Amino acid sequence: MKKQVLVGLGTAAVVTLGVFGGIRLDRYLQQQADLAVISKRTTVEGLPASFDPAPLPAGAVDFRAAAKKVMPSVVSVDKLASQRDMFTGEAQDVEAGTGSGVIISNTGLIVTNNHVVSEGGMRGAREGKVRVRLQDKRTFEAKVLGTDERSDIAVLKIEASNLQPIELGRSGGLEVGQWVMAIGNPLGFDNTLSVGVISSLKRNLPVGIQGLVDGIQTDAAINPGNSGGALCDSQGKLIGINTAIASNTGTSVGIGFAVPIDRVNRVVQDIVKFGYAKYAGLGVSYNPRWVGLLADPYFRGQVGEFHETESVPDHGIVLDTVGGPLKTAGAKRYDILLEIEGEKIESTFDMNKALLTRKPGDKVKVKFWSKGKTQEASVALVEIQPEA
Repeated sequence: MKKQVLVGLGTAAVVTLGVFGGIRLDRYLQQQADLAVISKRTTVEGLPASFDPAPLPAGAVDFRAAAKKVMPSVVSVDKLASQRDMFTGEAQDVEAGTGSGVIISNTGLIVTNNHVVSEGGMRGAREGKVRVRLQDKRTFEAKVLGTDERSDIAVLKIEASNLQPIELGRSGGLEVGQWVMAIGNPLGFDNTLSVGVISSLKRNLPVGIQGLVDGIQTDAAINPGNSGGALCDSQGKLIGINTAIASNTGTSVGIGFAVPIDRVNRVVQDIVKFGYAKYAGLGVSYNPRWVGLLADPYFRGQVGEFHETESVPDHGIVLDTVGGPLKTAGAKRYDILLEIEGEKIESTFDMNKALLTRKPGDKVKVKFWSKGKTQEASVALVEIQPEA
């Protein structure tokens, strides 16, 4: 069996074209029209006389108006890298990857994925080696105002006039089965639109550096190059930023994920105001090499030696440095963080998820193991510094 993988979508791609059978949207619309005619008849052979299907709302499956509204707001984002010509030795910019972005203000603010502009290191992006191409073919060099690994969101700025920002929606009231559109530049095909429905909500996935929390799942076709593009409702309002797919092949199999717009909004506002996204934490750090090793008896024995006991839990995060509120609560190095607000902590993803919506100053209940005893405390969270 092929292994399913979660992948980001910002990439350069070589395309093989194929032809796929299926019922086209226009044929579906014709079927709806036929049903509308049938519903007006008093009797129909093979159907009960009371058969009266509810009429579809006007424009329920017609995305033409929404597409015209959204298309000018979606851009192509190219990441550039400096490379020396092997013959002349001169440095030149070459395309190192491509994705999509969405214009969110008439002042030139663009939101995209962090991995579109930062994959392989931030140096090129910070030096302004990011190029934006609009639907009208105008091209601009973009400044990276800030990036956020946790949400996989980045904010760009271009100096341009006559921009059409997208209309922002809300992700709080979304429902499974709702029509959506995905717009971006998949596989190098600019201004491509695909449609589908919301397949699931609140997906928590270990994708990217910090994981995708509360992701929107859709069956609208999303492929490499769609990263950072728009996921919109049928009215053309932005409800998410496309960021990853689940696939055996690296291309669409109908399972795509987007960062919900409510979270995107919060991150964008922080980046514009502070230059980074603000998050709250416990004032602790951990050694990445230790994460997930508590299931190993030898590692538990090593931790037990630090505590002069062998009754070490088989889950949690072993703390490396301890400061701030958790230190005040009595935690020390080599203690084990077990729970946050009743949520069992088995990985750094669990910890990030538990603290994602919290703000500095919020109080949370924690459980930690220290010297053979499980302790509980209520602590006030502190702001995590950007370099951390």
